[in-house]
Amino acid sequence: MTDHTSALPEAIRDALERHQEAKASYWILRDRLKVLGERLEKHRKTEAAAKAQSELAGSTWRAKFRAADGELSKEIRDFKREELDTRELAEEYGHLVAELEPEFGLIQLDTAEAFLRIEPRRESAQDLYARHCLDSAATTLLALPEGQAFISALARYQPTLRRELTGNPAYELDVNAQSQRQIIDALQQRQGKTLNALVQKATADPVEHQDDPIWQQLEPEALSEYELPEEQIGRPMNRKNRRQELEALLSARKQPVSVE
Repeated sequence: MTDHTSALPEAIRDALERHQEAKASYWILRDRLKVLGERLEKHRKTEAAAKAQSELAGSTWRAKFRAADGELSKEIRDFKREELDTRELAEEYGHLVAELEPEFGLIQLDTAEAFLRIEPRRESAQDLYARHCLDSAATTLLALPEGQAFISALARYQPTLRRELTGNPAYELDVNAQSQRQIIDALQQRQGKTLNALVQKATADPVEHQDDPIWQQLEPEALSEYELPEEQIGRPMNRKNRRQELEALLSARKQPVSVE
């Protein structure tokens, strides 16, 4: 618990704590994914470079071989050896990539599922904290002389709202309880629209929360470069099937090779 959360209601503190726990688990997995992703990226680049070098050495010695009318000089033999060596190196790096890919895919899935667990907790904490901020700000604002003047002005505007409502062609006066409830609801809706219009008029720029550390920690997480894009995370059943495929691949690669 930090200084800026200790004074908050318990329900909000609990929601913030659950959100932080989900984020912490996600960050651990994301860091592991980053390390493995960087290894894979390095091996793929080395594999590609070795393949390119092998192809270059191969085309070079063949061109020189033809130019020399089949004479095998030391230079040609060196290029020929380089072609084979770099091709073998590329194959070994390809094996490394193939061995790491199932593990990378599994951590990718783990990270994606941890990411999905954050959002409902973030939304829950955000809803509670937003209402708390609204209530606190309204209480402070309406206690001021200007706030009291606003309340009085709103009360004096109630007859106008009622006249607007009764002037509607669809309005029918009925004394039964259900109709009275509908009238009250309609008046509240009109009042809400009036207040919303006033707020929109007073809000010239987007609202920012740079001075509030709680709002900062409730910002949505941005996916890193090695994570699955949200549209590729898929449904739970798809993730389950993909996990089983990757686990089977990983298990097969870990099986010792029998030598007869």
